[in-house]
Amino acid sequence: MPEPLWIYLMALLYFTKVSTCSTIAEVFAKASHDCLTRMLNGDWSGQTLLEVALRVLFKVVGGYLIVDDTVVEKPYAQLLNEAGWVWSSKRNKVVYGVSVVLLVWTDGQIRIPLGYRVWKKGGPSKFELALELLSYARNRLTCKPQLVLFDSWYPSKGILTRIRDYGWYFVCRLKKNRCFEGVALHKYLHQPYWQAVGFLTGKIKVFVVKYRRKYYATNRLSLTAPEVRQLYRLRQGVEEVIRTLKSQLSLEGCQVGYRRSIEESSRPPPRPQEHHMALCLLAYLLVERERVDQRLTWRKLKRQLILKGPQTPLPSLERLRMAA
Repeated sequence: MPEPLWIYLMALLYFTKVSTCSTIAEVFAKASHDCLTRMLNGDWSGQTLLEVALRVLFKVVGGYLIVDDTVVEKPYAQLLNEAGWVWSSKRNKVVYGVSVVLLVWTDGQIRIPLGYRVWKKGGPSKFELALELLSYARNRLTCKPQLVLFDSWYPSKGILTRIRDYGWYFVCRLKKNRCFEGVALHKYLHQPYWQAVGFLTGKIKVFVVKYRRKYYATNRLSLTAPEVRQLYRLRQGVEEVIRTLKSQLSLEGCQVGYRRSIEESSRPPPRPQEHHMALCLLAYLLVERERVDQRLTWRKLKRQLILKGPQTPLPSLERLRMAA
């Protein structure tokens, strides 16, 4: 891998607000703005680099897979090819940015991102991207999760059927208008608490739990209602990963774009924003590995890295460099 890539990665690890090529070039004498920009526009795969890091740093056995998406806001970068107007559930309005579908693995203690896909208008839907990630986890990473967790936006017929065909189990939220036994959930029983076994659209047999105004579902019929709600809480792990990526690793910081010339029109477009996201996820993996090894909290370890600076070697980073 090119040296600018490792310099960019170190900037994400050892600093908090150093997230533009110009600023990184000021901090690291070996890097220039142009070489960092060329690296982000280069022809390399962020997902492949993530896979190498996962195999070197972690052993993904059992645990839980979580599917979710987030919006990486880019309000001042109107010329980014990868950005567009997307709906933000956090802000409850349309914002300018990049919509990303994430797949995260957790055992309840460790939380690691396994993969990502960028959603673009006119391209594959978020459901299709989620299916790609689940297929990647099964076929490339040979994951055998105890459960797959996701919120009420993702239990489509295609996703639930795919999980069932893999022989996996899921726990998810359902929207109140979801059809259960031929009836919308909010019309099925007019009670604040109930549980029932039946079929969703697509002949998917599930155990549904209503708790106050929320509906939960699982195809693992042996679970009890309290167990379903307790297992669903593990989905919060992906929210913590997203929050950390944005607050500690400058996920929303990069503003590098590109302008395609006539000569380049036949070539695959560069993906600087996707590469930046991949490096942020890679930095997360490195810090998570060190956090577990040193038995520290995420914020405490990150603070130590900032105070000690790039001169302090990071064992997980050296292991990754040797493997890559």
